[in-house]
Amino acid sequence: MPYDDTMNDGNQAVGAASVGELEATVLSALWECGELSTPAVYEQVGKPRNLAYTTILTVLQRLHRKGLVARRGEGKAHIYSPAVTRDQFSQRRGHVLAGAMVELSGAGLSAFLTEAKRLDPAFVAMLRSQLEGAEP
Repeated sequence: MPYDDTMNDGNQAVGAASVGELEATVLSALWECGELSTPAVYEQVGKPRNLAYTTILTVLQRLHRKGLVARRGEGKAHIYSPAVTRDQFSQRRGHVLAGAMVELSGAGLSAFLTEAKRLDPAFVAMLRSQLEGAEP
């Protein structure tokens, strides 16, 4: 199918903070390079993992639908670039995580705290400091 600018219409940031491991790897490649064609993403991310070209294409399309990457046509190819910075993405994920924590039951909070013991102590200290400084 040839590129059509209407393919960018309806781009919604649905699930923008939720990405899988492969989506995160593709985003990292785009953050490092600025912009890449689908074949370039395949060479950098897909080929070393023995993934199909169509798998990388699907990941790029999902990231575009989530509003995390921008897409433009160049001839018959698509060129993808990050639509958000690493910091913006981390901030979105933080908001989602905070919202999920607010909704945890006692058992869910207990499970979270058990896993939190594996966190870097410096990170825990920074988190504790920010929580103690937050206004109720």
